[in-house]
Amino acid sequence: MKIFKIILVIIIIAILSFGGLKAYNYFKQWEADRFSEMNMLRANQDLFLKKVTELSETVTRIVNDVIKTTTVVETDHTYESLKDEVIELRKDEEANKDEIEKLREQLSERRKAFLASDDTILIKTIDGDTLLIYRDNEGALQPASAQISKIIEHRELSSVVAILAEEEILLDKTKYNLKAGGYYNVTDKDYGLIISKAIFGWKPYSVNVSILSDLKDLEGITLGANINYDIRDNLELGVGITIDKTYFMTLEYSF
Repeated sequence: MKIFKIILVIIIIAILSFGGLKAYNYFKQWEADRFSEMNMLRANQDLFLKKVTELSETVTRIVNDVIKTTTVVETDHTYESLKDEVIELRKDEEANKDEIEKLREQLSERRKAFLASDDTILIKTIDGDTLLIYRDNEGALQPASAQISKIIEHRELSSVVAILAEEEILLDKTKYNLKAGGYYNVTDKDYGLIISKAIFGWKPYSVNVSILSDLKDLEGITLGANINYDIRDNLELGVGITIDKTYFMTLEYSF
């Protein structure tokens, strides 16, 4: 039973660590991709970037480090226009039930996008109308109100993109991964399971912190550090030392 609990703890730690690392790397890669687009537009100011979605068409260009984005709205697809269409169709709900269900799904998507936005803008017009605008996950302003047909936005480049080119290179060269496998303690002549997290890497080498579980006498879990060498296909061979000042060899697979 004790060995089962140890293995279960290791599996849970591995899953949580792997999921967190994946999410972090996806976010950093998204930032790097955004920087690449803006860097391209900054270097070639006669070019523009055009993106078309169901809701709008955006055109972005950079002039003197100012990002100029024009969003042309598909007015029939905003939240308010879809809601008005549903109200109209509900006058004959039985005949229009399929179309109403489809529009309700679109309304749900618009609402989720609006609620997920960290940047929402409320505008009061001189006529007393209230307009809602939000920023989507691509960074473009989108309308929630039906009365908006075009949005023009100017932003300083430095306020939008903070990531540097050097950070993108670092992501390629530094290993932020999780490893799991077995180890042999050459000092105590025992063995067990090990999971490691790279804190620095320069392929094919990596420096790792580790959790080791002794399966011989089940004394528990200890911590260590090890240097690994990638021998082939994410399979790594390494040597390390525990906090108890014992030495071990390890064979791990890198995820």
